[in-house]
Amino acid sequence: MPETISKAMAYWRSLTHQLSASQGPTGASRVIEVVARGRLTGRATGKAIPVGVPMKALGGRELFVRPGTSDLRNASDYYRYNLYQPPPAIAGGDLYRICELGSNMGAALTALAVRYPNASLLGVEADPQNARLASHNVSRFGQRCAVVAAGIWDEDINLVVDRDTRYGEHGFSVRALHGEDPPGTPSIPALTIDTLLARHMPEGEIDYMHVSIEGTEPRAFAHGGEWPARVRSLRVEAHPELGYPSQSCIADLERLGYEAWADAALPEKWVLAVRP
Repeated sequence: MPETISKAMAYWRSLTHQLSASQGPTGASRVIEVVARGRLTGRATGKAIPVGVPMKALGGRELFVRPGTSDLRNASDYYRYNLYQPPPAIAGGDLYRICELGSNMGAALTALAVRYPNASLLGVEADPQNARLASHNVSRFGQRCAVVAAGIWDEDINLVVDRDTRYGEHGFSVRALHGEDPPGTPSIPALTIDTLLARHMPEGEIDYMHVSIEGTEPRAFAHGGEWPARVRSLRVEAHPELGYPSQSCIADLERLGYEAWADAALPEKWVLAVRP
């Protein structure tokens, strides 16, 4: 198949998924607006004015996404495959505390806040631009939902965000700030999972933790800590393209005391876990 035809088919398939995730005529028109503005302006992270797209997974509420970014495409995939949902044994009950490591622009955190109206939710996001949009998306839920602008690491240090990747706003990487970096190099705070929870969700059992931190998972899991004793269940994104396949993720979670397995819908990319 010629490359141009293959690209065209992939484009229309992606557009169809985005349209099917939106709700009603207004949702469809907003999807077209986001796609059209993105094609006109190219990548414009931080400069594009977010557009509110009514989404089925949000009961028709708007999710704000940036034209010229991967926001809408990734949100549509999350909602289509329920990639924000806890393991089935947990999903059907009442959840009261939810934590997300790697909130990006807030698609999963927003859907979880809608799905579990009695829950307090905490998100953490390393990229400042993404964190601002995530905070905007969850501001409608008031004090029960907050986003912390920070990274997750195996120690409390400063990190440098590397956006020069082929994965867009949903695939950047981070590294430790070191002495060879030029003075004034932009950096962000990084916290261990224990430090994050001690500061922002210090009390009670955490029903569910959603984890998508772009290859930092093995570092954070290897560090261990007290958090596994508090967290009942997890959904973790594996990153085989970064050398972290789902089998390695399962092994890491089992070492932390969880029962873990690959998600049947996308077994190469997502792992589910519950504490026995």
